[in-house]
Amino acid sequence: MIVVVNIEGMEKEYLNVIIGFSGFILFEECYEYNENACYIAESEDVATQFMLDCGYGKSDFRIDKVLFKNILNDYGCSCGEYAMKSIAYDKFKKVAETNNIKFTAEPFDLDSTLMVVNV
Repeated sequence: MIVVVNIEGMEKEYLNVIIGFSGFILFEECYEYNENACYIAESEDVATQFMLDCGYGKSDFRIDKVLFKNILNDYGCSCGEYAMKSIAYDKFKKVAETNNIKFTAEPFDLDSTLMVVNV
């Protein structure tokens, strides 16, 4: 199920807020997941370390910025489910609540610094 959020009327400043960073696996042409949720780190360094910890070499992936508007448009094709590190989640939550975007969030069982967010 793909959920599309109406972003008309949202100010450009909110749509272009950088929420975090995600690793794109070049040979698979997809983003790295934490279980069923597209993984979003708070910095390029944290995203890079996550990819290395998953067993990829530095030439196997790239790190992409994740903007608020990307999340609203099903970034990573995860059907609106994201695994956000706490700082990325805090940024997302602030913008979402300011713009009345409905979402749910709960801590990931194996890592309390990771929030599983459904938009």
